[in-house]
Amino acid sequence: LAPQGHVNPFGAVPAGVARPQFYQQGEGMGGHASMGGMPGPGSHQDHTALLKDIEMCNSPAHFMRSTVSRLPSSVSVKQKVNIPLGVVLQPLAPLPPEMEDVPSVNFVSVGTIVRCKSCRTYVNPYVHWEANGRRWRCNLCGEGQATTEAYVNSLDDQGKRVDRFQKHELHKGAVEYIAPGEYMVRPPQPPVFMFVIDVSYTAVVTGMLDTVVSSIKEVIQSGQIPGGQRVQVGIITFDTSLHFYNLNSNLSQPQMLVVSDLEDLFLPLPDDILVPIHESYQSIMNLLDSLPAMFRDTRINESCMGSAVKGAFMAMKHIGGKLLVFGACIPSVGDLCLKSTRDNPRLLGTDREVELLRPVNDGYKDLGAELTRAQISVEMFLGPQQYIDLASISPLAKYTGGDIRYYPNFHLQHSGLKLKNELMHVLTRYMGWEAVMRVRVSRGWQITKFYGHLFIRGQDLLVVPNCHSDQTFAIAFDMQENVTPDPILCVQSALLYTNSDGERRIRVHTWAGLTSQHYNEIIQSVDVQATTAMLSQIALSRSLEANLPEGRNRLHTQCQQIVQAYNMSPDAEALQFLPLYIMGMLKSQAFRPTADIPADLRTYIWMRLETLNVSQLAAYFYPRMMALHNLQDPVGTPDENDCIQLPEMLNLTSESMTQDGIYLLEDGEVMLMWVGRAVDPCILQALFGAPSFEQMDSVAAEAVIGTRGDPLSNKVAHILQRVRAERPVPYMMLKIIRCGEQSEPRFFASLIEDRTIGLQSTYTEFLQRMGYRPQGQAPPGQGGPGQ
Repeated sequence: LAPQGHVNPFGAVPAGVARPQFYQQGEGMGGHASMGGMPGPGSHQDHTALLKDIEMCNSPAHFMRSTVSRLPSSVSVKQKVNIPLGVVLQPLAPLPPEMEDVPSVNFVSVGTIVRCKSCRTYVNPYVHWEANGRRWRCNLCGEGQATTEAYVNSLDDQGKRVDRFQKHELHKGAVEYIAPGEYMVRPPQPPVFMFVIDVSYTAVVTGMLDTVVSSIKEVIQSGQIPGGQRVQVGIITFDTSLHFYNLNSNLSQPQMLVVSDLEDLFLPLPDDILVPIHESYQSIMNLLDSLPAMFRDTRINESCMGSAVKGAFMAMKHIGGKLLVFGACIPSVGDLCLKSTRDNPRLLGTDREVELLRPVNDGYKDLGAELTRAQISVEMFLGPQQYIDLASISPLAKYTGGDIRYYPNFHLQHSGLKLKNELMHVLTRYMGWEAVMRVRVSRGWQITKFYGHLFIRGQDLLVVPNCHSDQTFAIAFDMQENVTPDPILCVQSALLYTNSDGERRIRVHTWAGLTSQHYNEIIQSVDVQATTAMLSQIALSRSLEANLPEGRNRLHTQCQQIVQAYNMSPDAEALQFLPLYIMGMLKSQAFRPTADIPADLRTYIWMRLETLNVSQLAAYFYPRMMALHNLQDPVGTPDENDCIQLPEMLNLTSESMTQDGIYLLEDGEVMLMWVGRAVDPCILQALFGAPSFEQMDSVAAEAVIGTRGDPLSNKVAHILQRVRAERPVPYMMLKIIRCGEQSEPRFFASLIEDRTIGLQSTYTEFLQRMGYRPQGQAPPGQGGPGQ
């Protein structure tokens, strides 16, 4: 059983579900289809042609996934279906293997990009052509208009343009327009990276400063930062003062300028704080080399992070760019300082916990809005040893389109590799600058909410100063009151951005789905993982607005409705697996009502879930577990194309495990490896270099695994490598846990089909509580791997 045809290639799918195949073009779009220039569904033949068109023309699933591919045609049907309607959008997503690039479209010969004069929709495969191509009707608003003379072409007997397959924009749902001059309000900005680095005592003694400096050096030396000679860099350090650096290439050593009056912040230097890398390469390297030594003996253990961000803003607001903040302690002095006394562990796990998860004030949100106006995005790397009030700081990243990376109790030895890999990824991934985005929907529909890290200007202009390949948004939509929707819903997103080479581009994604009055048709079209993503966004939003019990109640209510629907339609595959994911949500650290999750950690998890792509989010709520002690060829062995086959996924229950086994569990954030008490000593020797279970050291084993050259060791190394390749973001650390060790509950908390901390129900018990009524068949979502 597969929950939906178009599962992302890396999607974590419950064990009772067929393993997802790599997404292939033209496959698995789950009934997504296109208008192809037709007015709407008529005869059965038209209907079939429409479905075929939609499958061919829709933006591929790695860019855009809808919770359903068949939409309800009326309010009454919608209420009966009771599944949240929306799309999850990753406009610059990396391409799956063997997927062709998004085609570029240049309208220079036409004179301007062809768009609807009324609603500004971009021409796409679903517009309706008339008058032998001399007129066209917009598929979103219905407005008819004359075709620009240079763009006219005749139609075939189906009413479609004869040249549709020669023009990417007329048969592909994902295209990138080369933007002409009227899409620029200023010359395209260069890529700018401003590094704002904590040099307090904590940052120095934990090795955070060393890690940051060596990682920046390595990525600059590698030449992998996109943008070539256009890239500009600046460096600011801070403790209780701000330290600016003159990086002028004519200076023999970079010059340090200290600003200690935080009340009256000023820029001590008009130029040379931001410099092109290729001109000041040596100055930048000299400064990075000298920073650890300069602050080695510091005793200052306070932070003016708020002031440091404002100082960086002053230095880069004339251009914009990416501001990377590295912090090791709570900002306790200067602008926007916070108090560690706000932390109150007694509230954790109670109805009042949400008080700790809301910002203490709007200071960082307001600063974020100011940065956004200057096209500045903030990425935060925080490695504190104690409470940092992440709830108050995080709006700075959220409202500028950035992300939070959080390394609690950071130390170079156990977290250095993770921070380094994640920083290098942020600096080298595909990205765009000074970006704005609009999403449009068909007549009869309206967008009700945007989820993700962005700033909304006016009604619907989404401002994302720095967009990138990982960035994911969710858009909820609903029917307009008293309006009969068109028979085909179209959603179009347009992201206008400057790429790192200084070219202005418009990435346009168009998705269409037929409406239906048939309940079963709609239910059969549900995309389980996209629906899980939408439910997660709704529950997170509700938890923050009201409180965590309210968020959990929303999930419980939704699950009861889904189980009731399953009782009525036991053949609906989607309804079989949604309860499993919802139970995973309720048992996760994001939602479970336990007092063991500090406020900073819960905030970090919420921030991360707001921007995760669909497959990563699904993996977080339903991790995958596989056995490593009984690998049979070809598992773990590279084939002729260097592909590694993974072991089968196991159900998330201790019943899948034995004491003589070794099991890997990954949730897209971390990899945990559990070693049973009765594992064959030969296997322990081969994998970990340990003669027996008693003599095995878990920490030492983490460094040894995959390096011993034994065939089994090589296979396990390949499996770890494949899992990391499937989920490059974030960098997944491996933690080895021996049976009986103190950290063992962490592993078993992920076995969600058993009774776990926070929700003492097995999956069967949970289903019964949700109202499941067995009718002779197995409970929803149960069964062995791939059955």
